[in-house]
Amino acid sequence: MRSGRSLDRPRGQYPAGARCAGRVPRWADRPVRGARRGAPPVSVPPPTVSAVPGLPPLDPDQRAVLDLPDGASAVVLGAPGTGRTTTAVALVADRVRSGRLAPEEVLLLAPRRTQASRLRDRLLLEVGRPVSAPLARTAASLAFDIARREAVEDGREAPVLLSGGEQDRVIGQLLAEGEVAWPERLGAEVRETRVFRGELRELFARCTERDVDWTELAALGEQRGRPEWVAAAAFWREYLEVLPAVAPDAFDSAELVALATAAVLRDRPGELAGRLRLVVVDDMQDLGESAVGLLAALASRGCAVVALGDPDVAADTFRGGEPDLLGRFEQRLGIEAPARFLLRTVHRHPGSIRRFVSGVTERIGTALGGPQRTATARPGGAPVLAIEADGPGALAARIAHLLRDRHLEHDVPFARQAVVVRSNALVEPLARALEIAGVPAVTAGAAADAGERAPRALVQVVAVALGLLPLTPATAEGLLTGPFCGLDRLALRRLRLALRVEELGGGGARSSGELLVEALAEPGRLATIDVPAVRRASRLATTLQAVRDLDATGASAEELLWAVWDSSGLAPVWRERALGAGLVAAEANRDLDDLVALFAAAARAAERGPTDPAAGFVAGRLEADVADDSLAPRGLRDGVLVTTPVGVAGQEYDTVVLAGLQDGVWPNLRPRGSLLGLGELVAELDGRAVPASPVDERKAVLSDELRLFALAASRATDVLVLAAVANDDEAPSVLFGLADGPAPDAAATAPNALRPLVGLLRRSAVVGDDAERSEAAAALARLARAEVPGAAPTAWWGLAPASCDEPLVADPEQPVRVSPSKLERFEESPLDWFLERVAGGEPLLAGAVGTMLHWVMETATAPDEAMLLAALEGRWRELDFEADWIADRERRLADRMIGSIARYLRDVGAEGATLLGGETRFEFPVGRALATGTIDRVERDGDGRIRVVDLKTGSTRPTGPETARHAQLGVYQLAVRAGVVPGVDPAAPSAGAALLYVRQKGKEPYALLAQPVLDDDAAGAFRERLTAAAEGMAAAAFPGPIEPVVRFGASPFRPMLLRVPEVCGG
Repeated sequence: MRSGRSLDRPRGQYPAGARCAGRVPRWADRPVRGARRGAPPVSVPPPTVSAVPGLPPLDPDQRAVLDLPDGASAVVLGAPGTGRTTTAVALVADRVRSGRLAPEEVLLLAPRRTQASRLRDRLLLEVGRPVSAPLARTAASLAFDIARREAVEDGREAPVLLSGGEQDRVIGQLLAEGEVAWPERLGAEVRETRVFRGELRELFARCTERDVDWTELAALGEQRGRPEWVAAAAFWREYLEVLPAVAPDAFDSAELVALATAAVLRDRPGELAGRLRLVVVDDMQDLGESAVGLLAALASRGCAVVALGDPDVAADTFRGGEPDLLGRFEQRLGIEAPARFLLRTVHRHPGSIRRFVSGVTERIGTALGGPQRTATARPGGAPVLAIEADGPGALAARIAHLLRDRHLEHDVPFARQAVVVRSNALVEPLARALEIAGVPAVTAGAAADAGERAPRALVQVVAVALGLLPLTPATAEGLLTGPFCGLDRLALRRLRLALRVEELGGGGARSSGELLVEALAEPGRLATIDVPAVRRASRLATTLQAVRDLDATGASAEELLWAVWDSSGLAPVWRERALGAGLVAAEANRDLDDLVALFAAAARAAERGPTDPAAGFVAGRLEADVADDSLAPRGLRDGVLVTTPVGVAGQEYDTVVLAGLQDGVWPNLRPRGSLLGLGELVAELDGRAVPASPVDERKAVLSDELRLFALAASRATDVLVLAAVANDDEAPSVLFGLADGPAPDAAATAPNALRPLVGLLRRSAVVGDDAERSEAAAALARLARAEVPGAAPTAWWGLAPASCDEPLVADPEQPVRVSPSKLERFEESPLDWFLERVAGGEPLLAGAVGTMLHWVMETATAPDEAMLLAALEGRWRELDFEADWIADRERRLADRMIGSIARYLRDVGAEGATLLGGETRFEFPVGRALATGTIDRVERDGDGRIRVVDLKTGSTRPTGPETARHAQLGVYQLAVRAGVVPGVDPAAPSAGAALLYVRQKGKEPYALLAQPVLDDDAAGAFRERLTAAAEGMAAAAFPGPIEPVVRFGASPFRPMLLRVPEVCGG
């Protein structure tokens, strides 16, 4: 096969005779050993075999399959639940237990590794004795064994499987170099996507399976006018030339199977495959083209093939699976006159679910099958239920309630329940939502996503240490708040503040982001600061240096990763969490499983290349968008499985919920492989008709979607539920409308989880009548004895006495400092003023920019806009922004406000005004209050009058009456009248005060909102406000509204954190 390479030849040169095309194979006309040409179908004698021990009793149709004569091949059709897998296991076990075949002479082939693993364990129990080789494998596993044995016999390096993640990285690197001329519609943005790289991998695999090399692909593209195929062919050529240097002796799954097929055809099948006399294939409709070629090669050697399946539940059509494979068994495998069996009895579920599944499969084309649809099930069964909610959270809560009900009221273990969604992207969010709702959820069995939090964070630490990932402020913040340092946002803020205080104290002006980078790059940098957050950051910096030192000694990637893990001290913490319960335990288990998989991958990399630098593995994991299928063991939990339809293939569950049945999601009618026209390419290579119109293409896609839906629905043994969201933005799909049962009444369901139950009982204990309160109290006492969180009154808020009832300022003679800027905040809500004082106000970006603009105006020596902009530029780098676009936006706004400030300074200069003081501090007593503050500008106009100006950079402006009562301006005028403003003669005439707004609104560059000169009555009113505020600020209680008074631009959540009526008295 020219699309790959042999183990001792340059890539692109397969051995002669290694063609395993999707057309009729060369060996199709060869007679099968032990079979006569033109022989009639095998005659099946009356059943004489009893049920295999350990298996469910076999029905007559299943026993007929076991009575198949030795050396005969067969096709077994059966609808979901008719016992196809049980029949396959029984057939293999019967042949071995009866002695008709040795364990090495029979093999059960499964389309997926997880299915093969389960079947292997099941067969070992049924056979009841040790065997020298696995009784169940995938086609790729069998092919790897054949190719490896041939390489060993020839004295060559054994082949290595090129994983999907490794192949994706190589393709991504080559695409980034951009040497191939792609069509304009496949621009650089498209080629950078994970979807495009995935289609390229699929294109390579489909062509390899069909013995099409890059030259043939290019010629076909030219002939059909498909420039994307021509470009893909050129890229494929480049890929095949580069791969041997990047990954020597590495082959993807399709290439390995092609190598094995070629070896079998050369009569070099190896010891394992050479002894095979019977291959039993479960779910044959999901085998790819290359696996079919390998089976055909084995059949040409006289190996019998018994294929079981159902075209209606083919799940891998996009990856090369052929729903009509069972119907073309003779043609595809070159086997003449195989026996055909039909399993007619559904054992898995009752008639209600069988009718539902049949209703789905009737909408699918027969794919050369069809008789299996006549299977019948026992009568009865619950109708298919439908759950509808107005949002994803509400839907997850209702699903969780149903699953708990099955667990508590019907004794169904959580592990016997499953929730199936259409795509992998929906799995983790739904699993997490179920955990939050109190239902343990597992996603084990699928490969961990390449972006999982724990392994990704660990790899990033090592990558920064090795210089593979630049240590930028954003990267430093990510490491510090990641799991291997563990700072929260508040601790990070304290670290930034400590670094800035030290920097400013030394006369520096670097931003906190630059200081974070320096702190992690130099372990000794933080030795002069002693706060908890700094100590943890220092430990991370020391770890980074230790990794660098270890790498210099030639340590492997596994050793570098372990150094970070060991120094983090997370092992006992995560172990304790994992042994607990709830969402925290679930996340800890997943994190530990993912880390075990990462270490296993690092160990395999070290075994394959003992001298390879660790940086290669780390860089590959850092760039990975496609996860590698992990062979590492994962923790076992009794939880509801959340997965995709492929994840439940070959299994059954008491309760199955098909969730996410949204219009456009399931069914998803978007054509597969649409970027490269993969569907049309496969049709061309197989000689099938290309869909004549988009409608025909969508019909084919709909059939695939219905097969997935039927597969998932048919896993249920007792209860099947459909679930969807219905609101103004999302609508249920047509599949949701297939449910024939009533929707459960959400309002009538009582809590069946501890947390909502405790909440309901606590409410009843307070607002119920005497009988309800007594019953609720008794129930809470029972739950409290069982240590259920929240049940014991000692954990309730509002019952404990106040920790302190002393006034904030106990000494009545002690002055109370009152800031003019906080006066109005206190008058609005004493409670919010107090919370902001003790908890700290929320830092606002606009406030930081405003402070810098105040400084520019204070230090301005001339109304020159260029000079003011230069001053701003000199300090702008001191500000920290979350993203570059935010920095650009704020800078544009600040530049415009600088222009407004310059315009104001020019205008007042033209009027003959002079500056008497900027940022002028004052302090004066008023009763118990000690008014203290800073005035932005004190000016004397051309008439000799004194005016106080306060600069405002916000956008919300007060009205005229509000300006007249403005507390800040009023206190400033009192300070001038009291003669406590340096450089100002209190006897000088006053021009009042003004708010200078420099954020433009309309055509005017700025707005000056004036407060009139205070007369004696107005001055007295402001003094009274100061005195009242001082008394209130010194008090022991601080009233406030139930809803917080939120300033414009501030978050409403912070003042709500402690706003609990039992605590605040609201």
